[in-house]
Amino acid sequence: MDCAKGTVVAGLYDDLMVEILSCVPVKDVRRSKCVSKPWHDLIANPLHCKKLPQTLEGFFHGGADGPYSYGHFTSLPGSGEYAPPVDPSFSFLMAKLPGVERIALLDSCNGILLFGCIQDNKFGYIVCNPTTEELVTVPASSSSCPSPPQLKENYDGDDGERYAHTYLMFDPVVSSRFHLVQFWINLKGKVEIEMVHSYSSETRAWSNRSSKLEQGKEGGGWGLWGEVIIGFMCGKALVNGLLHFVVYHAEKKENMIVAVDGEAKICRVIRWHDKQGVNIPAFIDQSQGHLHCISTDLQFKDLQFQFTELSVWVLEDYDTQEWILKHNVSCSQLFGSLSCPFNDFDIVAIHPDHNSIFLVQHWNQKLVSYYMDSTELHVLRSLGEDYLYITPYIPRYIELPVLATKD
Repeated sequence: MDCAKGTVVAGLYDDLMVEILSCVPVKDVRRSKCVSKPWHDLIANPLHCKKLPQTLEGFFHGGADGPYSYGHFTSLPGSGEYAPPVDPSFSFLMAKLPGVERIALLDSCNGILLFGCIQDNKFGYIVCNPTTEELVTVPASSSSCPSPPQLKENYDGDDGERYAHTYLMFDPVVSSRFHLVQFWINLKGKVEIEMVHSYSSETRAWSNRSSKLEQGKEGGGWGLWGEVIIGFMCGKALVNGLLHFVVYHAEKKENMIVAVDGEAKICRVIRWHDKQGVNIPAFIDQSQGHLHCISTDLQFKDLQFQFTELSVWVLEDYDTQEWILKHNVSCSQLFGSLSCPFNDFDIVAIHPDHNSIFLVQHWNQKLVSYYMDSTELHVLRSLGEDYLYITPYIPRYIELPVLATKD
């Protein structure tokens, strides 16, 4: 009897601690693992993960290694010891969706993933939560929508002449719905936005926003911008319920960050502080509740642009649009040389809960992390020769009504 009472008391204690920890910032929850072994086991227990806040767990990555396998998953140090295994080939998609011939992971956002797929010889999308294996299918925005180049049999990184890039938006703090925002880009000659579409999980339908290209409260609609280059490889940030991404305005010769809502309407234009084009925005992300931007200092040397320094900026006051310099690191500190070609590495993420950034070095295909506070560089994994793409992942252990299949 005493043993049974002790078990009940222990269970009540665990439940109470989980409720308390569920209100604590994720960084402090992670630190609490170090208090004692019982605390570590309590926090790492998969049954408690549903209630506790989650942070960046690792990265899905891979290359052109088959029609089904996305490739691999790399966990960050100190995370994921007891997390349910997530098969990076996402075999559950094929099991639940007969007729799927090929998939490509396109985006991730707050625990859910966006795939492009070929199913029954038709192009479409899949939105899923890999930890719960919930999913919904989304048709292509139109019969003429270009499929992602990753779905080609022999994808080598060439996007072709036309490209449709689709962003996934999901912020459970703001709304239980998800949105897809899609830009059709003509890459031949003058780079222009041909069409804009948006999808809402509430209506389960695409809307063609092209007729509203000339509209917009701030900065005009997309049709007024003329030639623009959207930095699809420069990251994205979901801040204040808006999707942020980098844009180069060719007519003004100016880099800026544009924020749109789930209907693809321009809601805000954030000016970049350097109009000389020397310190250019290379990557944006959300970290610790604020919009962050990593810029690169470039010098033209030996007939190519050379990277000399990375600068990390934060928009602490979103309304004033005043960028604050957070950290500088030179090329020699990162890579051991005074300069290197700017395309010798990719910035792939800024940690959402502490001061670190993640890069892929092209010359050795290594995924590395750089800690701003300690200025230390750590190798996480060698990605292999077939590396073509990488996607950060924050797990979401609870079931999501937005992914419930509706008849």
